[in-house]
Amino acid sequence: MSRALQLRYRNETIEAALSLQGRSAALERDGRRLETTVARDGAWIEVRSGDRVRRCAVARGGRGVWVAVEGTTYFFEVEQREAGARGAAASADEIRAPMTGRVVTVAAVPGTEAREGDLLLTIEAMKMEFKLTAPEDGAVLEVACAPGDRVELGQLLVRLKPTAANGGGA
Repeated sequence: MSRALQLRYRNETIEAALSLQGRSAALERDGRRLETTVARDGAWIEVRSGDRVRRCAVARGGRGVWVAVEGTTYFFEVEQREAGARGAAASADEIRAPMTGRVVTVAAVPGTEAREGDLLLTIEAMKMEFKLTAPEDGAVLEVACAPGDRVELGQLLVRLKPTAANGGGA
């Protein structure tokens, strides 16, 4: 049985159908089907589309899910169904490590503004660099890591306060 799912990525709504069965899931969107299997430790998923298989790291954040694949990190926010719920629920946005690794660079500075897509920090894992960017416009409240730090999956790295335009208030 599948259920409707709404996600936000870069201020665009993505509508899809999600089917779950055990450690497997299928996501269907615009006639395209992605099948996934979750690793036993829950930190990795394998995504299959046609003959192509990709291994992705995943980490749940305060308002969505971080997915790292082939050197790029994406943040998908779970869209609230009730009108106005996105703004009402907005609070500090937590950027968490999508995998265990080492912090290479930190661009985020507490007290500064970050625009959606701005680089916050870079993590190195398995000889690949993963760039974590701001999922929306906001003020950097806290940076909880430094270059050279070893970070664990799901560890808090940066906390942002969304701007008023994003429902975070002034």
